[in-house]
Amino acid sequence: DHVDIVGLCDINGKRARIAKEIMGTAAPNFVDFDAMVQQTKPDVVVITTVDSTHYSYIIRALELGCDAVSEKPMCTDEEQVQAVLDAEKRSNRNLTVSFYARHGSGAKKVKELLMERVVGDLISVDFHEYLDTSHGASYFRRWHRLKENSGTLLVHKASHHFDQANWWLDSDPVEVSAIGDLKFYGHNGPFRSTHCRVCPYKDKC
Repeated sequence: DHVDIVGLCDINGKRARIAKEIMGTAAPNFVDFDAMVQQTKPDVVVITTVDSTHYSYIIRALELGCDAVSEKPMCTDEEQVQAVLDAEKRSNRNLTVSFYARHGSGAKKVKELLMERVVGDLISVDFHEYLDTSHGASYFRRWHRLKENSGTLLVHKASHHFDQANWWLDSDPVEVSAIGDLKFYGHNGPFRSTHCRVCPYKDKC
């Protein structure tokens, strides 16, 4: 009711066709991003590529005169962030990062209680996220596992939680730091194979 999809761009034609069926759109498919934008003339481009490529599509969308909505994280390193901020300033267009973890019922309830000051004045916040071997495992089976794609899980996954904390507190961070360790997967795991689909240890992982 709010959006007309005018084009889809993906290097995987099969995935784009299936996406069109799911969305119920007859919008044309493209493999060339510039061609899609120039031919369909969208108001807004939505970017859902691998994390490390978000910034290049954001910048190009802005340069081509479109607003952009990027899936989180916006970027995977500080050089990409600066390039996006510079492009946004040059283009006079708008960028939105879709931190959808804000919209779960639990996250919304926390925000509501904090706004009602149910817990009084906040002095300190300690936010922990533990990725287990079920939900956490999925990140190590896909492209996220490679630092060059995701900037590590501290970027890909924790960006949700940094955002939630800032949103709940109605604050902007002055400094952000994070630490992490590999405790279960890779060389620390009891077994390994080449990839998940044919792995003989599937039932034990």
